[in-house]
Amino acid sequence: MIKVKPIELRERDELEPLLVANPEVIEQGLQIVCHQLMTDSGPLDILAVDDEGTLVVIELKNEAAEEHLDQSLRYYDWCRQNISWISKAYSNSYNINPNSAPRLMLVAPSFTDTVKRISKYVGVELRLIQYQAFEDEKGERGIFCNEIDYGQPPVPPEIPTIEKKLEYFQDGKVRDLFKSVLEELQAKQIEIKPIHGLWISFWYKGKRFMYMGPKRSFFVAEVLTPGGNWTGRTRISNRKEWEALFEEHIKAFIEYLDKL
Repeated sequence: MIKVKPIELRERDELEPLLVANPEVIEQGLQIVCHQLMTDSGPLDILAVDDEGTLVVIELKNEAAEEHLDQSLRYYDWCRQNISWISKAYSNSYNINPNSAPRLMLVAPSFTDTVKRISKYVGVELRLIQYQAFEDEKGERGIFCNEIDYGQPPVPPEIPTIEKKLEYFQDGKVRDLFKSVLEELQAKQIEIKPIHGLWISFWYKGKRFMYMGPKRSFFVAEVLTPGGNWTGRTRISNRKEWEALFEEHIKAFIEYLDKL
């Protein structure tokens, strides 16, 4: 049995040469194209190509770092913009497909919660590779790598339709008033968009200016004023209350936008 002990590695002097010499510990079939390639955001740690000819951008850290993902995306952006040049520059040694979007790998001993959380929303093929470096009794060094599962974005909640929201009313007269109010607003070229919960948002000329939501026996509305402040929720249970709100706030905001 060979005894080994975990060790820490200096990023540039130890970790990078170890991975350049042994790219298969990250992924089978991976070939190192170059390392410390200068970009407009600084030197890129490792540029590789996988067994399908796809360029792989690899950014290393020897500790968990909040800026890891942001920095790697800047390098990724540079490589994606210059992929035709890269594929031609290294065509004698590597078969890089310039029509295939690059992949991105982050390599570190651990990752911050922020990096793992944001990774779910990055629109590129991204892998987080966690490593453990070790040294045996003879002083020989090695490294283990495994991929971290950072999960998938949560499924957005289903937005109830306006018809579904109307079912919340228990007072039929208020429901009818609410429906007629929606029709009147649509006739004034106001766009109506159902949003979360029972709420509905209202837009005029690309500007969101009002929210309304049904209650059991009334509905509430909150309107943006020309000064940029919100009125606070106004309770409406009859036509007179609606017309008062419309004349005082809604009409004023529509006229304000019409003058812009």
